[in-house]
Amino acid sequence: MNGHGPSRSTHLPRSLGGAQVTNPFDNEHAARRYAGARPFYHAVALELAASRLGLGRVLLAVDLGCGTGLSTRALRERADHVIALDASAAMLAAAEPLEGVRYAVARSEQLPLPGSVAGLATAGAAFHWFDQPRVLSELARVLQVGAALVVYGDFFHGRLAGRPAFTGWLQDSYLPAFPSPARHAYFDARVAEEAGFARPDYAEDELQIPLTCEQLTDYLMSQSNAAVAIESGRVTAAALRRQILAEIGRFFPVGGTAAAVFGVRVWTTVRRR
Repeated sequence: MNGHGPSRSTHLPRSLGGAQVTNPFDNEHAARRYAGARPFYHAVALELAASRLGLGRVLLAVDLGCGTGLSTRALRERADHVIALDASAAMLAAAEPLEGVRYAVARSEQLPLPGSVAGLATAGAAFHWFDQPRVLSELARVLQVGAALVVYGDFFHGRLAGRPAFTGWLQDSYLPAFPSPARHAYFDARVAEEAGFARPDYAEDELQIPLTCEQLTDYLMSQSNAAVAIESGRVTAAALRRQILAEIGRFFPVGGTAAAVFGVRVWTTVRRR
């Protein structure tokens, strides 16, 4: 999840106009913030996908846009071997080594794999940064006929359970000051079908994660809007973190946690030809 998703809905998110889409996480500092603050929801997403597709264990799976390896950890539970790819060497440097996993720097638009080798492919919280026609064409090439593709992401609903004032702060103060950068649609179902995949299925789930004030601050700092603001020089990471901490502290009990409400969205399809 590299962004602030909408409230719970089955409507597919759209891209932000025709603006240039650039992944803002390709630097060491953003990678460290991402690795340290993102929730591990990936197993929940894959379990939801498995329930829709009846996924079994595969010999080889491919993880596109694996980032710091959270998605890879979940995928490894469903595959004997995983090839985990990301265009950012900085993100991969923050990934935890795992037995049976080979990490490699590679763009998803040009997969360094032969044809028809993988039994499963996933892309967690990354597909909206890709050139989707090129990526889906590549996936149709490297996946075996009948192999599944799972595209998923999480999104913060902007809610702390029982604390509606936090949502007002996020929507009326924080997000207007630090807007999200342009991105593509989270998953373009029409392009997937044109590339040779079956009509995609879509599902959502929701989970609550207890976070301290510091943990929620770090999560917000790990998002794409913060990465862009920091990388542009508009604000330093230290200053932005101090600002967020100061502004959201009132929504938390002293020394305690609040339940952050996250959504999980999952698209599933199979290579049909």
